[in-house]
Amino acid sequence: MIQLNGRVAIVTGGVQGIGLGVSLSLARAGANVVLAEVVEEHIPAAVAEIEEVGGQALGVHTDVTKASSVDNMVRATLERFGQIDILVNNAGVTIKKYTSEHTEAEYDLTLDVNLKGTFLCCKRVVEEMRKRHMGAIVNIASGAAFHFTIPHVPYAASKAGVVALTRDLAYEVGSMGIRVNAIAPGMIESPGQHLSNTDEQIKEAVKAIPVGRIGQPRDIGDAVAFLVSDAAGYITGVTLPVMGGAGLKSG
Repeated sequence: MIQLNGRVAIVTGGVQGIGLGVSLSLARAGANVVLAEVVEEHIPAAVAEIEEVGGQALGVHTDVTKASSVDNMVRATLERFGQIDILVNNAGVTIKKYTSEHTEAEYDLTLDVNLKGTFLCCKRVVEEMRKRHMGAIVNIASGAAFHFTIPHVPYAASKAGVVALTRDLAYEVGSMGIRVNAIAPGMIESPGQHLSNTDEQIKEAVKAIPVGRIGQPRDIGDAVAFLVSDAAGYITGVTLPVMGGAGLKSG
């Protein structure tokens, strides 16, 4: 069992899908969880789920694309819990369209949330973590950073950027006692998955997954819990695929 007792975790976009799976896994391991979410009406139900598994949770309305909102997220966390031990950058946007159909506004939104948001949250939280010379960050990337999945070029580009950001930041802050890793999820059961794919497309995709099933949010959550724990104390700068073997090829 991973033990995170007494640690304080911020999870952006932590109220549904993968984000909620991460939040619940951290809470089950003993962490206090701050749910940073832009859609305020989704927060109360997620807080209740965290409390049902015995955790403490704080919901904070947060727009990760705005530095002032990220500052408020950090301030609220420190006021409630006094420290920040873990940051999980999960907030993300996926728009399934061919490149010729993407608007400039859709491109900007995708890069702003997925890449700029990750940068702003890392930048601000690192300022706090370095004061205590400790901390662990996990950025949620995607299998799309490494191979083609569906038509979503801006999304894939943003997630490739997250992989590079993770690597370079890990090198930069390693001497400060801060570890930075990423997870690249494959196909995961979530509301967003069903927005991007039909049930028939999902069934067809599962045929190419060696473990024979679609992933669940807890699959990602438990991987995050490991990476932020002391058990992964010598791991930094890596992107861990959690994809059920999807993308494996012979030769």
